[in-house]
Amino acid sequence: MKKTGVLLLFVLCFLLSGFYFQRGNQNTEYAGGILKPQTLLTFLGFQYADKNEWSLEHVLDMYTQNHPNVLVSYESIPQPAYFQILSQRIKMNNMDDVFMISPYEARRYASDGKLADLKELSVLEAFRPEVLRQMHMEGMIPYITNSLRAFGLYCNLRMLSRNGIDIPQNMGMFITACERLRQAGVAPLSVGGLDAVKALVIARSFRNALYENSEEFFANIKMRPERLEKLLFEGLDFLHLLLECGYLDLTGISDAGQTSFGLFAKGESPFMVGGVWLSPQLEKQRPGRWFKIFSLPLRTEGGLVVLGLDTPLAVNRNSARLKEALSLVESLTEPDTIRAFTDAQGLINPLKNAPKPADNAVYPLWESINQGYAVFHSDIRLPCPVWEKLDVGVNMILSGASVRDAAKKVMQSLFPDKQKKGQATYDDA
Repeated sequence: MKKTGVLLLFVLCFLLSGFYFQRGNQNTEYAGGILKPQTLLTFLGFQYADKNEWSLEHVLDMYTQNHPNVLVSYESIPQPAYFQILSQRIKMNNMDDVFMISPYEARRYASDGKLADLKELSVLEAFRPEVLRQMHMEGMIPYITNSLRAFGLYCNLRMLSRNGIDIPQNMGMFITACERLRQAGVAPLSVGGLDAVKALVIARSFRNALYENSEEFFANIKMRPERLEKLLFEGLDFLHLLLECGYLDLTGISDAGQTSFGLFAKGESPFMVGGVWLSPQLEKQRPGRWFKIFSLPLRTEGGLVVLGLDTPLAVNRNSARLKEALSLVESLTEPDTIRAFTDAQGLINPLKNAPKPADNAVYPLWESINQGYAVFHSDIRLPCPVWEKLDVGVNMILSGASVRDAAKKVMQSLFPDKQKKGQATYDDA
């Protein structure tokens, strides 16, 4: 990506203000002082929407105010291109000091000795045990997250009350509610983007992987990969059921891949599956505290939340500024910084004993997470990048393909070497 300006222009702006932010090329410099020796840290990360950019500015400015000798250059890249650019820089040995990384990619780069071990950072003891488990990899901690994504069920409280329907607490109640609404001429369920559809599939596929049972669950997948195809079949079959019964409103998935809210935002659908970060946007569109977010009621005996590590931060092991890079990551994962960032972004705080979210609509979902009713869509114990490769199966179901073909296609994407060698896919699932 193109860096900001020429050095002379940068120095001039820095000396005049001590803080430089240029939006044009999404490259940002944060300086904590004037006319002091400077250490330049480069930070590569995801590009956020403009309305959320200020929260990142805020937490980076907090760091530089406390470290006046450090200058942080943050380069933001849209996520579709991010991992390709990161991979190119790593291959060319031109890595940034700090960068965001996915758990699956971290496994490869950690084994190549590219990532620093963060297990000595003192902030780790403050994390939820289930989150800490997602950051352990082969005896090291190659990244630390400062926020969690969470998918749940948005409920239009007023619309449900008018139709005499309770908040669904389990799978049976949910299907019953959807059928009643359909018979009344109401589209029951909207989705907040394609990732929300994937979260539905993951929730149904991994519903038995709640924290207390997760070790055995993922050990079985590792020993018998055909078990994974069976699980994916169950999740995709549930998506097929929702479509076949006429329960699913897909207008929340735009042709450009952008997220909208379908009929839910118009008050014409009582349920929506979506990420918690959509809540502030919905409230802004239709003020009035008319919805709350609950766990996905997709288990026989209850619900569950689908989680993901939103901003896993890694450090270049070979950085010439390793000490300062580690200090930046530790600062960005301190409790006060995490709270400021997650509240501003509409994300979930990954720390144990964290205060309630600033958004009241998230409380029911947050309580479910605290009670252990959550799974990670990219669990570190998975042998392959299921979340990243699930798009192909979901899109096949949405296009009318059979569940069996969709599940097999996902497995082929996950295990391409088996196809190259002419081996059969897992037919005994």
